[in-house]
Amino acid sequence: MYKILLVDDEEWVVQSLKHSIDWEEYGFQVIGEVHSADEALAFIDTHQPHLVITDIKMPGMSGLELIKRVVSKELPVQFVVASGHAEFVYAQKALQYGAIGYCLKPFEENEIKDYLKKARLHIESKSKSDHLELIDLILGQSVPDHGKVKELLRAEGVDCDKNELAVIQVIGNFLMPSESKIPYCSLKTGPSKRVCLMNQSDFMSFMEKVKSVPNVSVGYATHMKLHEIKEAIHAANISAFHFFVTGKKDCYCVSAASTDLKRYLGHVATAMEKKDLKFIDATFHELSLCFESGAYTIKDAYFVYYQIMYYASDRLAMHVDVEIDHFEQLSSIYMNVHVMLAELRRQIIQQVISLAQVSDVEIEHETVRHIVKYVKENFYNDINLSQISKLFFVTPNYVSHIFKREMGVNFTEYISKLRIDYAGGLLNSSTLTIQQVSEKSGFNDYFYFTKIFKRITGITPSEYRKKTRAD
Repeated sequence: MYKILLVDDEEWVVQSLKHSIDWEEYGFQVIGEVHSADEALAFIDTHQPHLVITDIKMPGMSGLELIKRVVSKELPVQFVVASGHAEFVYAQKALQYGAIGYCLKPFEENEIKDYLKKARLHIESKSKSDHLELIDLILGQSVPDHGKVKELLRAEGVDCDKNELAVIQVIGNFLMPSESKIPYCSLKTGPSKRVCLMNQSDFMSFMEKVKSVPNVSVGYATHMKLHEIKEAIHAANISAFHFFVTGKKDCYCVSAASTDLKRYLGHVATAMEKKDLKFIDATFHELSLCFESGAYTIKDAYFVYYQIMYYASDRLAMHVDVEIDHFEQLSSIYMNVHVMLAELRRQIIQQVISLAQVSDVEIEHETVRHIVKYVKENFYNDINLSQISKLFFVTPNYVSHIFKREMGVNFTEYISKLRIDYAGGLLNSSTLTIQQVSEKSGFNDYFYFTKIFKRITGITPSEYRKKTRAD
């Protein structure tokens, strides 16, 4: 149990606080109750509690002065200050002096409990010392000093000579209950990231504790030998980020996928080269289905991201400003791999459309502006006025009226012009048949396509192809 000291010049405040919280539930035990800062300072010197909850204003030395003196002695003590509304400025000063928080009187139980969790996280990380030397030995050297690693692990109760090892990577705030007797070595490898090394025999017991903690993601590798630890940590880290693929934080142990992603990425590259919007849609859908299987990892997603960015720059002359240099960054930018793919698809579609020189205009009416944006990104699909009205929560008649007023043409004429402009680009740059161009431009009827094409351009699709290629 971690030790806690309660300090207030009023006895009833101390007793009220002492009996209102189940301290042991959070791994703490009240070891002292004093009624002045002078008594508190003497108690801290002798007993060194882990946490002190103190009043700010007391006769004699104030709570602020108490904090300053303890901090000056560099004692490993944390403070939470209690104050009334009129003492808020003092509470802010206490935070500047190093207090982890303040509570207003009368106390709120949940507020105290939150500070207990915060204090324990800090204590736990310090008590495990984060093993910077061990991190450097394992991860910072091409050939780890296994003898030194073994020595440091043995000091934590992890015996590499007699046991295989288990490696668990935890992302999120996890603390082993203070009463737990499971020996393990904890390495802090990043913000809210911790690698735990233990004897294989303790793996299941440890995992039971981890699984009970909400909002953490876990990756693990088991039955490891000492010389395999470095690779095992990397593998566990990739597995811990598997929530980026599945969309769910859980416990994972994933291995390399058996199917080659390069084949699917080749389809994406071809679709971009042909500037075929329907084909681009299909290839991104294909990639999304690959990741739905759960066989691929966040590292694969990182590979896909970079390949698509390269293709977009090479095939579409798209300006690419990539600042992601490690797969872990994907999880802080995108919610999951499907959101990532959807955003990449959106950017590529916009670039293809811009290359087709589809004109844009300044539109004052907000609803029309959003409708035009949606239509320009989806004109090659089967969309109509009724569908648009449902998407934007307006009636078809209202859409028709405001669209004609803002754009100068009705909705049908506008989408036909987008489709024909795009079809013209395909006729000029591809070997697709006119029937295929018709379908890829959003027309389901070949004869209707040729009729609209001639009405807008003045010539038939086949005449247009001959003319543009002759020029």
